[in-house]
Amino acid sequence: MLWLFSQMFALCLVSFAAGSLLTWLAARRRGHAESPKTRLALPAPRTAPEKPIVRQQVVEVPEEPVVTVPAEQESLPVKGNSRTMVYHTPQSPYYRRMKGDVTFTSETDALKAGFRMWTTKARVKV
Repeated sequence: MLWLFSQMFALCLVSFAAGSLLTWLAARRRGHAESPKTRLALPAPRTAPEKPIVRQQVVEVPEEPVVTVPAEQESLPVKGNSRTMVYHTPQSPYYRRMKGDVTFTSETDALKAGFRMWTTKARVKV
């Protein structure tokens, strides 16, 4: 039994020595890296020739009062949602919030296209 123990001890000792030697050789080669190449300095940037600054005189012109003439109020378009098939008139509380992917000139055009008028949730009948 002592003979088996001595063989195993010798085998472990040899493998440890071989691993240590290989590690030492690998570390030794890495230590002698090539010296970094010297870089040449870049030339200094060229400066643009200075141009004289020309200042112009500022002439103040009095502003004329702007008169706004109210244009004829056109009827707002009727907005429709093609997904829900509902149209909204300017009287609708949702009119401003709604983007409306379809617009109509009148309610009759919206009805002809198959859209229904907006209703509040209280008015919807099941």
